Amino acid sequence: MSLTRLYWPVVALFVLSAGWLEVRSARDETQTWDEGIHISAGYAYLTRGDYSWNMEHPPLVKIMSAVPLLFLGLEAHPFQPDGKRKDQVANGVDFLYRNRRNADTILIAARAPTILLTALFTLAFAWWMRRCFGVAAGLLAAALLAFDPNLMAHGRYVTTDVPLTAFYFVACVLWVEYLERGGLRRLALAAAAIALAMVIKFSAILLGPPLVLLFAIRWWQRPKEFGVARAAGALAMVLVMTLAAIAVVYWPQTAQLLSRKLAVENHTYVTGINDVVLHNEGGHESYLLGVRSNKGWWYYFPVVFAVKSTVTAIAGLFLVLVAGLWAAARGLWRRVPLMVFGLALPPLVYFILSMTSGINLGVRHILPIYPFLYAGIAAALSQIPMRRAAAVAMVVLGVGQIAECATITPDYLAFFNAMAGGPGRGPEYLVDSNIDWGQDVKKLVHWLDAHGTRRARIYYFGNAQMRYYGVDEIGWPDPLDQKGWDEVDDFCVANVTPLYGVYAPLDALAPLRLREPVAKIGWSMYVYDLRKKK
Repeated sequence: MSLTRLYWPVVALFVLSAGWLEVRSARDETQTWDEGIHISAGYAYLTRGDYSWNMEHPPLVKIMSAVPLLFLGLEAHPFQPDGKRKDQVANGVDFLYRNRRNADTILIAARAPTILLTALFTLAFAWWMRRCFGVAAGLLAAALLAFDPNLMAHGRYVTTDVPLTAFYFVACVLWVEYLERGGLRRLALAAAAIALAMVIKFSAILLGPPLVLLFAIRWWQRPKEFGVARAAGALAMVLVMTLAAIAVVYWPQTAQLLSRKLAVENHTYVTGINDVVLHNEGGHESYLLGVRSNKGWWYYFPVVFAVKSTVTAIAGLFLVLVAGLWAAARGLWRRVPLMVFGLALPPLVYFILSMTSGINLGVRHILPIYPFLYAGIAAALSQIPMRRAAAVAMVVLGVGQIAECATITPDYLAFFNAMAGGPGRGPEYLVDSNIDWGQDVKKLVHWLDAHGTRRARIYYFGNAQMRYYGVDEIGWPDPLDQKGWDEVDDFCVANVTPLYGVYAPLDALAPLRLREPVAKIGWSMYVYDLRKKK
């Protein structure tokens, strides 16, 4: 049977396998730090038209994740009994853990649309790669994308990161196809993808520079066809589509604008952008290589890429760079198709601009670069004249990616590559959502049950409720209370983020850092045995 006839069965196997792994791991994890906030906000948008929750992110993904919840008969109580509005963290906690349905049922229902979107994006990616670069390139690209541990990790959570990744890629390639082949339909499709990205996450604004650069390259290649009039028409289409998307997604506020009951400057989309700008200017508590900062580092994301990317991705990038240098040395760059620029410029610009950010939280903020990288790797190998060598390289890279993914299953969030020492050494480089987002409470319960207790001293980083899962959580002595520490007779559990002094006083868990943990739950929760010898 030819490779062509096997193409879609193999791609389907990739997608179904990755999807099954995501569902299985998602069912075994409690909410990450932000998910309760996003879920309750999305439910507020749909049921009450209240867009005042979690304004720092546009509402589309939260609405999408809240749609399945409409069939669960849930209740939402955003106000305290005394009439005061809850903060968004408390609102998220109450929505998940004090509702008519089990918290895990609500959580998996809300996660399902993101998992489905991840699968559909992989299918679309495989279809597009085959159409543009052939069967072999499509299979390799699909394997690399489907089994990237970082994309699998965030492709099962209620967050905006993977949805933005999908639409950032789709918007760029549709834009290039419009520039290559023209046509109002292609322009409308590209503009629609850009518009959807803009209502997924505010960092989609980073689409602007690479799209302008791609237009400028096309103008340089064909100056007579790409003048000021065509640029103005394309810009007008993008603006119209974006305004239409904002109007539909924020419909209750759109109605208020139309009836002149709301000023434009008070629209949640405008205030949300302002919140992001202020957040970036003020910075965010971050950790890198054992150092803490509120302003971040320019080299944060290069380090993140080096330690969180698979060895396969890094090796593939090296091959692409070698191929590019070879082509440049032979003068082939003069005949480079526009699509090559379309795969190279958007991730490069995104990465460089991300390095200027004061919010350094994790690999999830640079996920949009990976589909371009995988497309570039597969496309470059498919064009190598040495067919046998290229075929061997493709097989090695595809199998390598799947193997690296298998080594971290089911704890995808904690992936660090072998060159960095794996997840056991991960906290030496990064914490927070790179390894520890409060997701492993149920795994801790299983560990405690296996050791005959539900009682432990826990320093937790997250919003899942320990007592909801039956854990008898007890407090900690002060760090300088030597007598109190001497009297501890329990298992002590600490999430690695506060253990390394992030979002917690550095000395709070100092006595634990002098000891070796007896277990690492999901790589994010360290267990220390301070029980007295009987």
